[in-house]
Amino acid sequence: MALANRKIGYDEVVTRDIHFPMNIENVARHWFRNDPWSTHWMNAILAAVPDGERWVMNSARRQLGKLDDPEVLNAAKEFIRQERIHAREHDEMNAIGVQHGVPIDKVEGVFKLIRKQLQHRLSDDMQSSIAAAFEHFTAIISSVLLEHPELFDETHPDLRAMLYWHFVEETEHKSVSYDVFVDASGGGYRSYRLRISGMLLAIALGFPIMIGNQTYLLYKDRQILNLWSAAKMTKVLFWRPGILSKVLAGVPPYFSPTFHPWDDDNRDVIRIWKRAYERTGDPHKAYQALRDHRANNVHGTFETPQPEPAWGQA
Repeated sequence: MALANRKIGYDEVVTRDIHFPMNIENVARHWFRNDPWSTHWMNAILAAVPDGERWVMNSARRQLGKLDDPEVLNAAKEFIRQERIHAREHDEMNAIGVQHGVPIDKVEGVFKLIRKQLQHRLSDDMQSSIAAAFEHFTAIISSVLLEHPELFDETHPDLRAMLYWHFVEETEHKSVSYDVFVDASGGGYRSYRLRISGMLLAIALGFPIMIGNQTYLLYKDRQILNLWSAAKMTKVLFWRPGILSKVLAGVPPYFSPTFHPWDDDNRDVIRIWKRAYERTGDPHKAYQALRDHRANNVHGTFETPQPEPAWGQA
């Protein structure tokens, strides 16, 4: 299955150098669902994005000389370009969080410290394996959120346009880190053993860091005892739409010897966004096309537009 699927998404990987100016008005303190616990769960993940993107870029770049397949090589170069721009935009988003008094820089610092230790101690192939595992988690989260744009109805249009541009591009290149790892490490049993080790290490590091950082952000925001907010987050993560439940369900397939990221072929949903963006050049309209598509497919008709919230209010 992996051999059959490995190249189906390469033609999707396109670099779009879009800048989304971030400020206190369009990145609210509680920007996701106007809810502290949900927002800080997302912050605990997104805080690591700038440094994480640069890590996977560097990992791919160090493997380029080992790649014999020109399609993998070209996709890897496009992937590096995409991730560089993602890191730039999330640097701005993180900086606005700090302006709100949310210590996202401290959370990001924890990830940087661990990343430096891993870079110092691990081989290029092992780092490439971890990059493939992290990209798998990113792809699953992006897939769930692409299917549920209504979750961002209360998010400022500028911020949700940026996030959905990112979700689309993460889906476009979701197989690149994996294929770079497999080709650079030589395939076969050794690659499989390294792939499993990389995923286990990503789980062992990623989930405790995420939980710890969210707890820290909630504590600093004086929201850790906000049980109503905790209940709202739990519903989103484990029931409707069940973001974390679907992430966890996406882990076991990764351990199959025949796994490939494009076994889950969700190109149709990103092409809704891409067609709208190619037609208009506007990521806001591309998001709205996806939102309208979701409304049609879930309800049969377009949803009644909701009043615009007072952006920036927490």
